[in-house]
Amino acid sequence: MLMTACGGAGSHPSADSAPPSVPASGSPSASPTLSAADAAKAKILATYQGFWKIQEEAYSTGNLNGLPVNTYAVGQAAAGITSSVDYYNSQHLVVRGHPQLSPQVTSVNLTTAPYSATITDCVDTTTFVPVDATTGQPEKLNSSVHRHIWTFTATYDNVQWYINSGSINRSGTC
Repeated sequence: MLMTACGGAGSHPSADSAPPSVPASGSPSASPTLSAADAAKAKILATYQGFWKIQEEAYSTGNLNGLPVNTYAVGQAAAGITSSVDYYNSQHLVVRGHPQLSPQVTSVNLTTAPYSATITDCVDTTTFVPVDATTGQPEKLNSSVHRHIWTFTATYDNVQWYINSGSINRSGTC
């Protein structure tokens, strides 16, 4: 079970498009001030990147020993990593390469606890392929389509953001 994702553009303005803050003197400050939503988005994307790095390492080595999965993933997302490692091991496979990610935080709820977010990503697994762990020969895949839209949810526990679930849309590509 390989986790992957495809992105849609968010409707929220980026920090780059936010007007600079103006100090009491009336002159613009040296750098713009991030809104709470923009600061949260940056932390969510950092968590998401860590979530993928953990998967890459786990799938390429065939084990989770020493990997801080729970630093980035909880619930279904953490269980998915574990079950994917188990599946690849049962098939004598490891995964080589790196997926191409293009995540967008498409919604953020900072109003009602627990805070939550949605990440949409177009994950391209063209160069992230399962291979025989002994011979290195690529595994024959059921599909030649390597780009799919994934939607992930993230939650905040008053300390940090975690990826807690993900789903793939196999009915199309991105």
